[in-house]
Amino acid sequence: MPNLRVDVTSEWDTIRSYLPDDYRELADDHKQTQTQFGNAKIRTADDLLRLVLLHVGANLPLRQTVAIMKAAGGPDVSHVRLHKKMLRATPYLRDLVRSMVDMTPAASERWAGYEVVTVDASAVCSPGAETTDARLHVQMRVTDLDFVTVRVDDVSVGESFKLFPWQPGQLAVADRAYCNPPGIRAVVSRGADVLVRLNRGTLPLCRPTGEPFDLMAWLRTLRSNEASEADVVVSDSKGVHDDVDGRVIAIRLPVAQAEKARARLAREHGSKISDLDREAAAYVVLFTTVPTSRLNADLCLELYRLRWQVELLFKRWKSLCGLDRLPNHLDDTITAWLYAKVLLALLMQRMGASAISPPEPAPSPRRHRGPRDRARATLEARLDPLADHRLGAVALRSA
Repeated sequence: MPNLRVDVTSEWDTIRSYLPDDYRELADDHKQTQTQFGNAKIRTADDLLRLVLLHVGANLPLRQTVAIMKAAGGPDVSHVRLHKKMLRATPYLRDLVRSMVDMTPAASERWAGYEVVTVDASAVCSPGAETTDARLHVQMRVTDLDFVTVRVDDVSVGESFKLFPWQPGQLAVADRAYCNPPGIRAVVSRGADVLVRLNRGTLPLCRPTGEPFDLMAWLRTLRSNEASEADVVVSDSKGVHDDVDGRVIAIRLPVAQAEKARARLAREHGSKISDLDREAAAYVVLFTTVPTSRLNADLCLELYRLRWQVELLFKRWKSLCGLDRLPNHLDDTITAWLYAKVLLALLMQRMGASAISPPEPAPSPRRHRGPRDRARATLEARLDPLADHRLGAVALRSA
């Protein structure tokens, strides 16, 4: 199957066919096509989106973007005008992303009414840089993949819950980099809850009675493939009882998965891993402040797996669309730039999904493919069409 290539300067009709049907009406609602503010040369949503997608899709400087679009017969605008349009386009791009995402109406009920918010960080760099220039911190709502907070900081600013605003009713979901008392306390103090992968070295715990909690001794009592939990209290480095109550939730991995986890640990840390680290790799261990009456252990594990899927989505977007490469250090257009990058990724995903037209697979001579197998294959293709091996490379060539 040949690669799918689309040129935004000459094949715009192909791209816009994958946009939401009301993308022009949304532009009018957000006053993106008004001409009384000095932007008379950008009169339509098509003109605006062609410029924006060319700019972010090819990681072009503003000056080069407007020059290429002019040469292709598009609107003739200055780079300053495009910069100002990017500033004003953030709400419009955000709503386009919302329209592109497949919403799940029952999500809030499934997760006990929580607004599930995941946080992640990525090192980013400007074009031509040999080292990391900044760190991108993102707070994203899981139900609609909407960015709640986006900030760019110096590389000295590490990953922490404290960087984000939190509200009652939110559930902060994150990996073990965010598992420490100051960050967890920052979320809980604002009325929200946390669900994080436990980091044995950064989160000291004790029993509700005040006795130290021996995590490894407790893990060794677990039965295979059965989620278990224990009530704990966060303590400081001296073992002093703190004011954050929570639960440790864990499940022992099957032997094959445990070996894969140990192999991954060895690749990442080499000879630095200890025997205790190797033993701990056989478990998935979470810490949460959510009460059992609201989310039981099985649902907490399932929700954390959803966070991992979101992380994989970010990795695909970074690989395909350069989501982690900043055009400059200016933060006034970074939110619009990120939304445009996500819009680009979603367009590519729709294009990839429409390109899938495989023949019916022949029955395997060794094992009959039943309805469950076919349903699983269909679901995987719907959830991740770009990862399907039948697609080959999917490129969006901007010039």
